[in-house]
Amino acid sequence: MAKWEGYTWDTPPSATGAPSRLAVATCQIPVEHDIARNLQHILELVRRAAAAGADVAHFPECALSGYGPASWPDWQGFDWSALDAAVEALRAEARASGIWVVVGSVHRASPQVQPTNSLLVIDRQGEIAGRYDKRRCSVNDLRAFAPGESGLTVAIEGVHCGFLICLDWAFPELWQAYAGEVELVFHSCISDNVQRDRIEAHAIRPLLQGYAWLHQYAVSCANSCRPRQNFPSFWIERSGHAGKQMSHDQIGFVANALMEDPAQDRFFDMIRRFRASATDGSLYAPHRAGKASADGC
Repeated sequence: MAKWEGYTWDTPPSATGAPSRLAVATCQIPVEHDIARNLQHILELVRRAAAAGADVAHFPECALSGYGPASWPDWQGFDWSALDAAVEALRAEARASGIWVVVGSVHRASPQVQPTNSLLVIDRQGEIAGRYDKRRCSVNDLRAFAPGESGLTVAIEGVHCGFLICLDWAFPELWQAYAGEVELVFHSCISDNVQRDRIEAHAIRPLLQGYAWLHQYAVSCANSCRPRQNFPSFWIERSGHAGKQMSHDQIGFVANALMEDPAQDRFFDMIRRFRASATDGSLYAPHRAGKASADGC
């Protein structure tokens, strides 16, 4: 019997000795309006992550493009051709390095439509395997971005993954929708360049830990790291245990992994089945007050 058989809540999945199933480099860079500089940071970390054995390099919200136009919210001076070239350079690097890349960038379907705040999912061949558009935009966001309309699930090396962006963290229904559908959620945000004692510095990580614990998927959270980063990029395990995290305000990545562990899979499936039966009422129906006496008549 393998030493990780009989899994329970008491042990972080990464501490069971099970082999790695999907290795993730959760990256942070200082997201700026300078596309060329953003690209330089991203390409360097993609190469380093691949050399370290990662299957996926995950970057913050708008990491490639910067957070919209420098002349917020006016897109008039935005260099779309430079962004297109940067996307192609990143696709080429993903192909050369043989690694998946999940990266934030603004996206414009055509000059006639409002851009979206998006995550691009690039596979090992450099192909764009999917795009997620941020659905819960703030009032300020809506001055520059159109909201997305649906979630996104992509199988990365056989692991079903979901995607969310920044303010999506405040809407439990978006996280609930991925329950039972994915094993990992990539969440990208920009929460930096502000006074560090804001509530985000204290609330976001435990909030995402709660989602992971409730829904039994891991969470990779990539945050921009300009000075006064509210929280460093981090990983949450499928059990809700805290994984490794980056240091504040430093460019780099932290490596974590999903584990190849049938015992954990059975345990988490059992928890999901229990929650489903409790939610639809089938678990409790035979135990409702008056049920026994009615059956005995």
